[in-house]
Amino acid sequence: AIAMGAQSCPRFRRRCLLAQPHVTTREARDAGRGVFFIAGAKAYFMIAGAAITFALPAVLDASVFGAYLVVAGAASLVNNVMVTGTIQAVSRFTAQARDRARAIQLAGFRMHLCVGLPIAVAFALLAPAAAAFFQDASKAGPLRLAAPIVGGYAFYAVFVGTANGLRAFHKQAGLDVIMATLRAAGIVGLAAAGFGLVGAIAGWIAATGAILVIASAVVGFPRGVDQPFPVRPLAVFFGSVAVYLVLLNLIMLQDTFLLKRFMGVSLRDAGLTADGAAAAADALVGYYGGAQAIARLSYQAIIAATFVIFPLISRATFERERDTTIRYIRATTRYSLMFAGAMAVVLVANPYEVMDLPFRAEYADNAHGALVALALGYVAFSLFAIAGTILNGAGLTRAAIGSAAVTVVAAVAGNALALPRVAPGPDALVACAAITAAAMALGVAVAGVAMYRALGAFIPPSTLARVALAMAAGAGVGRAVSLASPVGTLIEAALVAAVYLAVLVASRELSRADVRAVLALRRGGDGA
Repeated sequence: AIAMGAQSCPRFRRRCLLAQPHVTTREARDAGRGVFFIAGAKAYFMIAGAAITFALPAVLDASVFGAYLVVAGAASLVNNVMVTGTIQAVSRFTAQARDRARAIQLAGFRMHLCVGLPIAVAFALLAPAAAAFFQDASKAGPLRLAAPIVGGYAFYAVFVGTANGLRAFHKQAGLDVIMATLRAAGIVGLAAAGFGLVGAIAGWIAATGAILVIASAVVGFPRGVDQPFPVRPLAVFFGSVAVYLVLLNLIMLQDTFLLKRFMGVSLRDAGLTADGAAAAADALVGYYGGAQAIARLSYQAIIAATFVIFPLISRATFERERDTTIRYIRATTRYSLMFAGAMAVVLVANPYEVMDLPFRAEYADNAHGALVALALGYVAFSLFAIAGTILNGAGLTRAAIGSAAVTVVAAVAGNALALPRVAPGPDALVACAAITAAAMALGVAVAGVAMYRALGAFIPPSTLARVALAMAAGAGVGRAVSLASPVGTLIEAALVAAVYLAVLVASRELSRADVRAVLALRRGGDGA
């Protein structure tokens, strides 16, 4: 179900359900085991990714860290689409015809000889154009250097998709854990060794090459394929999900790219040399990236819910179970909002102190104001990701793409208009964060309206009001209490979270029924 989660074609779901009218005990056990393996691996992957973001500022100057974020963001924009789209495409067709798994795997490799490899080459060739957009010629070399990562990830995803489609979830999870470990060790290790930005990228390349070798040994190459599988179905499916994935990733990356571009221009207009302006803009991106890393924790925690809600919504909407669909939507959006709000209120209450824990003081000095806006923005983005999953799960792909497009346009237009008019510094970071957060809020509103019209449910207004009240109470207590020490910051965070939870309980937003729902999920019920 996780592997085929992004499939949003109702006709495809109908064929699958007709082909498999019942689920055996063994299949249910395998699925549950798969959820355990993959959820654990994804959690590890997110922790390893966060470790890179928190470790690099300790070994690199802010300007070099910011330069890394720009290059890594550009590579990740392509990588994320390549990996997710490829895994879903290969896994989908493998799950349909496991006896042809190796033929499908070979078709995946052939697809990326025509898709992934040319895109990697184009990434390298377009590096000077991307550097010109960033107003920083020095970025052309690092961007060109990152091109092998793009190509390597495309072929690696074929191995993972094959493992997923064959229900070899332990292999998929193991590869994810190994890749996350190699990537973190390579990037941080070479950066800490004094090789700077080039070292960080080289470490990433080395990890990509190593995981390709390991994946080929774990999953194996396609051999003895007598009847080739056509490439076209895989490519068509890949293209169908790529549009939404590109837009989703742009929402998270556009602020980094635009901040780099417009701050560089402003600093150069203020009299700095081209190199000086580029370095100063990189430093601002680095400070902003620190705030992003903390604010995104709520989204990274919530995203696991999308692996659960998609198959439930797909099944309920296909079977025309409107009441069940409404229950799933309300439960998922309520719990997601309450959980994301709990994480965000701690950041809003004490942004400076929270940033000062993992980063040097200069990060908190420059970006604690941006953290407040980003913390709230990523609550909205968490809900937006859930809404997009539900819309795709219900076969409403156009609505999901439309809401993502509105969000991207609003964020890009807002930042492009505002950033040239704000002086480089903390105020510019706050402006960028506020506009991005507002665009995310607009996006979840658009997606919510589409969901309500089509499916009859979204976040209950009473839940919005009660969570807002709880966040205001928690933030108020946090601002009133000041314990100036690392331990004191942790105590304040616990106090803020306790107040937030207490208001939810007192307002009856969080009740015993919610606890029973969570327990039902643990026992295997639907929990809705």
